[in-house]
Amino acid sequence: MLQKYRDPIQTGTVGYMHVEFESSGGYANINLVYRGDTSTLPPEVSGRLLRLIESSGIFELQQDEIAPIKIGPPDIFSYKLTLYEGGKKKSLSFNDTTVPDQLKPLLEFLQELAWDQLRNK
Repeated sequence: MLQKYRDPIQTGTVGYMHVEFESSGGYANINLVYRGDTSTLPPEVSGRLLRLIESSGIFELQQDEIAPIKIGPPDIFSYKLTLYEGGKKKSLSFNDTTVPDQLKPLLEFLQELAWDQLRNK
């Protein structure tokens, strides 16, 4: 199952992190939740997640830089992402129409992790 996460590149400068991710919406009103710590994930999964967080530039983004969330078509998903690193906390909310492009690879990976976490409960 975790084979799909294999990524040989080493972790960058981002360290241990607690991640909380929520996704809801779509025609089926699917609710996905992922909560996890990078320290408890397999090294290849943790490494990939940390690299995606770092490359997304999420800690430089501000909520007011993201277009306001508006109700859209029924197939739109809404997201909430909160990251805790040391004493820092970063929380952003957005939907499919307002998500910054640089966050899309991270969101896709977090959705995979959320599905895996749901299947393994």
